[in-house]
Amino acid sequence: MVKVGNRVSLFNNIGKEGKVIGMRKVPTKTWHTNGTASHSWSIIIEWNDGTRSEEAVGDVMRLD
Repeated sequence: MVKVGNRVSLFNNIGKEGKVIGMRKVPTKTWHTNGTASHSWSIIIEWNDGTRSEEAVGDVMRLD
């Protein structure tokens, strides 16, 4: 589970590292057979080079 304050990297760009500074709910439009998913998460990351980006939760991995 990725939380605010964690050090993270991207699966498709492992050399890029940053820190989670926020999370935002993203409404989903997918229906499931055993109920519905009400939302997913988008993670706001401040990278080591000073830039910020918003990434899908599935594209981010936590660095230990």
